[in-house]
Amino acid sequence: MQPTLSFESPHDPPQPASTPTPASRSAAAQRPTWIFIDLAPEFGGHEVMLLRWIESLQRQGDVDPLLVCAAGSRLATLGAAQVRTVEVELAQGGRVDRLVKFAKLMRQLRALKRAHRPARAVVAEGCLMAQRHGLFAARALGLRPVLYVPLVSSFEAMGLSDGARLDRKVRGFYRKLPEAWLTITSQQADELRSWSGVEQPVFCLPNTISGAFDTAAEAIAPDVARPVKALVLGRLEPFQKGLDRLLEHLVARPELARDVHVSFVGEGPYLTTLEAALRDNAALAGMVTLEGWQDAATALANHDVLLMASRFEGVPLVMLEAMASGVPVVATDMPGTRPYLPASCLFQFGDFDRAFKVVRALRDEPGLRETVVQGNRDAFALLASPAAFEDGVRRLTAELNALK
Repeated sequence: MQPTLSFESPHDPPQPASTPTPASRSAAAQRPTWIFIDLAPEFGGHEVMLLRWIESLQRQGDVDPLLVCAAGSRLATLGAAQVRTVEVELAQGGRVDRLVKFAKLMRQLRALKRAHRPARAVVAEGCLMAQRHGLFAARALGLRPVLYVPLVSSFEAMGLSDGARLDRKVRGFYRKLPEAWLTITSQQADELRSWSGVEQPVFCLPNTISGAFDTAAEAIAPDVARPVKALVLGRLEPFQKGLDRLLEHLVARPELARDVHVSFVGEGPYLTTLEAALRDNAALAGMVTLEGWQDAATALANHDVLLMASRFEGVPLVMLEAMASGVPVVATDMPGTRPYLPASCLFQFGDFDRAFKVVRALRDEPGLRETVVQGNRDAFALLASPAAFEDGVRRLTAELNALK
């Protein structure tokens, strides 16, 4: 069974690039081609990053990228405005349909190999084994695949019901398929090696966000006379995002209403559960607001703190947006948050007593909010700014070209 983990919808997808000129197409013909394969039917954070990576490669001029993606997907629409794009039909039915579509994918990739003689294939997955047919095809055709995965935690550690079985599949054969791996932080690279037994090189390309957030308006510092306005932003999904445990805590701690007001901003399958909880619990309705989707800049500017309750994440783009906007972040301690946030703003999953203690301290302790905000801005500039991302792409291009 294929894992089906969800990721937040991106708030700021890359803008289409201008149409290539004949001169630029001629120059591209002289550069090595890399094929980027992302067969996810939906559009999420790692697709945003894939397009930013492709855009950076085009800007730097060392590689000529070509994108292979699911037919009719949002990635196909955005990609076609930016890069040469080949659309692939995904299986919709049973085993026979899957075999037929896989054979067609193999034919398409074989034709691309003959036409472009690619030096490298980058296969992107939201989590391990999420779109494994792309990696199988690239490996079978000798395309020297690099597997780009933003979430590399053990399935068992993430709490999936069949996690032990999926982990055995990764350890048994899947880890051997790529020529190299690519993740987002060195901590995640260490995590992957420690549980999976991966022996190939593991490289890192940190996430980045739109440069518009470098100048985004800051949230107004909270008034000690009112509750802190805590923001939960993104896809309203109970398991990965930890909203089930957060809701349990809010129901069990009605006294929080004196100090904290929580806004859920977004859409998703947990919305109906949250609506029902508000109808049935008057105390909860006094400290929780449900708002529909809105752009990240607007939501962040109207709140004091970003609260991330997730069980697991890659490197959340909304966290980076908050850091760049001067909004403190209080988040679960994970390999994707640990390199970016101060330890004082991290909590173990489910420990919401500590989480809300930190939220209150950011309002009440003199100078703490300013210290955290400045530290986050410094970390963003070093690790996740557009300039840092450009440097990361240059380094990664050299590392992948050096692979024998």
